[in-house]
Amino acid sequence: MKTHHSKLILTIWFFILGSMLSAQVPQLINYQGRIAVSDVNFEGEGQFKFALVGVGTDLTSSALATATVINGFVVGATITDGGLGYTATPTVTINGIGTGAVATAVLDAGVVTGITISDAGSGYGAEGTTIVISEPSSNISFDTYWSNDGTSANASEPTGSVALTVTKGLYSVLLGDTTLANMTAIPISVFANSDVRLRVWFDDGSNESQLLTPDQRIASVGYAMMAGDVPDGSITSSKLAADSVTADKIADGSITSSEIAAGAVTADKLAGGSLIEGLAAEGSVIITSEARSDLIDDGFIQLGTLAFPGSQPWTATTLTNAPEARSDHSAVWTGSEMIVWGGSDINFSQLNSGGRYNPSTDTWTATTLSNAPEKRDDYTAVWTGTEMIIWGGDDVDFNSLNSGGRYDPVENTWTPTALANAPVGRSDHTAVWTGSVMIVWGGGDDFNSGGRYNPSTDTWAATALTNALGREDHSAVWTGTEMIVWGGDNGLNSGGRYNPVENTWTATTLTNAPEGRSDHTAVWTGGEMIVWGGSDINFSQLNSGGRYDPSTDMWTATTLSYAPERRDDHTAVWTGTEMIVFGGDDVNYSPLSSGGRYNPSADTWTATTNAPEGRDDYPAVWTGSEMIVWGGDGGSGALNSGGRYRVGSNDDLYIYAKP
Repeated sequence: MKTHHSKLILTIWFFILGSMLSAQVPQLINYQGRIAVSDVNFEGEGQFKFALVGVGTDLTSSALATATVINGFVVGATITDGGLGYTATPTVTINGIGTGAVATAVLDAGVVTGITISDAGSGYGAEGTTIVISEPSSNISFDTYWSNDGTSANASEPTGSVALTVTKGLYSVLLGDTTLANMTAIPISVFANSDVRLRVWFDDGSNESQLLTPDQRIASVGYAMMAGDVPDGSITSSKLAADSVTADKIADGSITSSEIAAGAVTADKLAGGSLIEGLAAEGSVIITSEARSDLIDDGFIQLGTLAFPGSQPWTATTLTNAPEARSDHSAVWTGSEMIVWGGSDINFSQLNSGGRYNPSTDTWTATTLSNAPEKRDDYTAVWTGTEMIIWGGDDVDFNSLNSGGRYDPVENTWTPTALANAPVGRSDHTAVWTGSVMIVWGGGDDFNSGGRYNPSTDTWAATALTNALGREDHSAVWTGTEMIVWGGDNGLNSGGRYNPVENTWTATTLTNAPEGRSDHTAVWTGGEMIVWGGSDINFSQLNSGGRYDPSTDMWTATTLSYAPERRDDHTAVWTGTEMIVFGGDDVNYSPLSSGGRYNPSADTWTATTNAPEGRDDYPAVWTGSEMIVWGGDGGSGALNSGGRYRVGSNDDLYIYAKP
């Protein structure tokens, strides 16, 4: 990142958004970013310049040569590649077991044409003697496809700037908005190029204009402009290459029955194996791209699911600038970033460091250590909408803590939580965010106490104990009006619903409740709590679960058909339609890299595929489009790797048959 002598440091996060219509496409890109000057969020009016450029081509290359050694003397050199773009004579270094050899390069029109040996040295071997020619200075050539005032060439800085207001480091602009001074329209032809990147310059009024690095690649949204310019009927079968459109390249639900002309799909147009041989003759077979409870209601049975070979639903998170490897840590989703913090390192030493991961740019930013809470693991974390609150856990001496901290990612600052009236220190507890307070419950040695923390007043209030039951290694969800806790050590299959407004507990029914368990997961669907997996009273892993409806106080078992293998210490997230589980320990306490997606409306499981390295004791978040897992114990130690699972990229097929 470019830095001037004034020590002005500029940091930026990019978010590319857009809205494209099929008829008349607005040639605009909604761009948002964040600016910090000397680690302080900028406030006020700044001058910005923008350009859409190509990836750049280096017009230089390094020269290569081999040495000729006779009787220990370097007597000559052979040029194997003269290189390109040298503006000054490069240095030549002779490496090997000998000493004293000296050589100089001969340069002509930017190319190394020869090497002169001025001292042959001695003691060199015929094998292992190498010649190294220094690299030329980089000379990158760029294509400029657009700039805010049309003056940029070879990705140079435009002349005119666009004045934008920056509030707490945040700003936004419609690129191509001609109502702004010094802003030209973005031509659709820009996106005829396969790789387009956004380059930004910023001037705070005190430190001159600076280039922000790196350039950011424009994703698919910008290319929707081209789609809006394609006339209806212009793409026909004669213009499609063989196998260019296959099942693994079609998004789920993008082709529906209403869009297929009568007779357009016939038996001779179906790929081999797309209908399993023999089933069609026995009865009706339907293959769909989503689970269908209506087919089950009509008497069909689900035979299974298929994932197309080569599908890659998992994407690795970058290791560049990733936090130190750890397990037993936490993660929250802010709406744009995942924040991980704390936990234990590879030597089981507690940490108070962390990082913020931005999936849109695949980049990490460290959380500040200034005023950070005491090192800890086995604590809880919640996201309030503006802050991450961490609380409790075990310190470096494995003493339970009743302290915590509030982290503001915009300001990159920590504020301690009050100790007055805080619950007794604990670990292995749970915490939920209600929208105004954090509720912690249980943990420790089956504690049946808890507390409500209000960050707006920095105060604690105790939770009621009447009808409460102590537990640890349990689960908790927030329904919108109640916290439901369930399960825990000693094979508990009981639970309770806590109403913070009334400060009262109501027991969950035991009728049809799942087998007692701990180290399981629970998610809230909007109408039900789904619990799954974990280990029973004998520490044997489970692959069963249940759905609890608090409005009727009733349990319904989750199906065992195609359920993932038994596990505990895994994670689960709710997507809005499915629960995704991943990882954890198998029956031999080996970390798993498998998982599954559970659809409660159809009571069906679909396996996840091509997963990252197996792990346990790690967190997971749901971003609205993907599940991100990071860190954990991989069996041989803590990890600092992770993965992003995108639902829909798996291109699963659901196979139903009617007997």
